[in-house]
Amino acid sequence: METENKNSIGVFTVCDTAYLPRALVLADSLMEFNGIKLKVILFDRKKDFSYPADAIDLIWVEDLGVPNLLELAFMYDIIEFSTSLKAFITLKLLETHEKVVFLDPDTCLFSSLKPILDDLDAHPIVLTPHYTTPQPNTDNESDLAMMRFGSFNLGFFAVDDSRKAKSFIEWWSRRCIDFCFMESQFGLSTDQKWVAIAPCLFPSIYISFNLGYNAAPWNTFERELSEASDGTILVNKTFPLIFFHFSNFDHSDLQYINKRASSEIGVLYPLLESISREYSVRLLEKNALITVGAYSYGYMSDGSYISPTLRKAYAAVRDELPKSHDPFDFSGPLGAFIKNNYLHDNVKGVYSYPLLSEAQRNKKTFSAIYLFLRQLLRIIGPRRFYNLSKAFVYLSIYRKNRGLWKI
Repeated sequence: METENKNSIGVFTVCDTAYLPRALVLADSLMEFNGIKLKVILFDRKKDFSYPADAIDLIWVEDLGVPNLLELAFMYDIIEFSTSLKAFITLKLLETHEKVVFLDPDTCLFSSLKPILDDLDAHPIVLTPHYTTPQPNTDNESDLAMMRFGSFNLGFFAVDDSRKAKSFIEWWSRRCIDFCFMESQFGLSTDQKWVAIAPCLFPSIYISFNLGYNAAPWNTFERELSEASDGTILVNKTFPLIFFHFSNFDHSDLQYINKRASSEIGVLYPLLESISREYSVRLLEKNALITVGAYSYGYMSDGSYISPTLRKAYAAVRDELPKSHDPFDFSGPLGAFIKNNYLHDNVKGVYSYPLLSEAQRNKKTFSAIYLFLRQLLRIIGPRRFYNLSKAFVYLSIYRKNRGLWKI
């Protein structure tokens, strides 16, 4: 398609129905400051439900022509699935737009995207680091999170329709479709860790140090907000706040974005609480507009829950199953595999991944585990114990351990 027939700017996000209210808040802010309608790619099966259609362009993921869509939806959980196709969707949008901007659904704009679009006039690809100031070397911080999850926060990126940008997006899309797993113990963190190496391969990538982009709970330690006389929110009295990333937003804890580096624990900034409170009000209004149903790709055809173990076991044997199979069909070839490997799960509801912070709430369980491990150490000796512990790390990647599963 010729450039003159293209629309100038496309802005999109990805989410399931549970996150759609957040996307609607983002859509309002995008329209307010930029006059652009947000494209929302919805990761779920098509269904009838009410939403403010005038506020967004809603596109179902199954209408994008993704090869092997059902297999990806089964192999990945919702976070992995939605991030695995961000680059694929970007390529689709570049067919009809000169510039494409991605924003996570839980971001909210506070001023115009013009600085980002100006960056795209000079550079084909724009990324932002998670933060730009070294963390203090303490027990709570020390930059380890960036080592685990990647240098750049892909809750935002922007590209133009140049060959340089498309080469990067095509590479990223192939990697994400095949390897968009959350396996930080083996160097994978959905779509983000791939882009950590991208500047080594694509020198045209521009890393923006504009602190008004992608302000978030993990970088408030370096970004002090203040309000100018005209009402503009400034970062460090220099950069207008373009958008804030309300990741893991919690209505019950409006101080959560006041998270500081450990050297400043207890330091609170009133303007951070103020924008958190404003976001909470907007989000509650949107929640009232959406009736959230269960995630369709979370269950087999018989209604049984698809556990994380089943998803990764499926990834291990996927290529051995008949081509064009429907993994969600319990009466199909995967059903027999599930039964043979005791992977049938009748638990209802959404699985919640355990966090490292939850260890303190499970002291009794860990005490029992430690007792068992101490006895095991005594029996097999320190060298074999160390080798066994490393083996368990490898075994935790179920998809890499074909020998675990019968087919």
